[in-house]
Amino acid sequence: MIHVLRYTEELEKVGFTNEQAKKSVQLWMDLMDQNFATKADFKEHYFMTKTDLKEVQTEMKDLKNELQTEMKDLKNELQTEMKDLKNELQIEIKDLRTDVKADMKELEHNLTVRLGVMLAASIGIISTIVSLKH
Repeated sequence: MIHVLRYTEELEKVGFTNEQAKKSVQLWMDLMDQNFATKADFKEHYFMTKTDLKEVQTEMKDLKNELQTEMKDLKNELQTEMKDLKNELQIEIKDLRTDVKADMKELEHNLTVRLGVMLAASIGIISTIVSLKH
């Protein structure tokens, strides 16, 4: 540490009175004590920082685990929703196919009936034309 007696003697050698030298050294000691950090201060700060870092590291690991769990939960929810949506779409597509097939059968039936009526009418008209010519 600082050698107070030695500094006081040095000041007295250059012309300070004993009281001036003591007061000057005391002022410097007070100033250094309040404003300068010692090796012990640095060690304490180092250990505090190391401890703080370990706490932060633990908190970050906990947060990471929480986030991973939340992400897995969200992924599972999305997968479930996607499966449900896929099933709904497949049902809707199947219903649409059924509706289209029914509509086409109805159109086929209507066309068959119309063609039948047209064929019968054509035969009737041709028969009438042939019988009128004889």
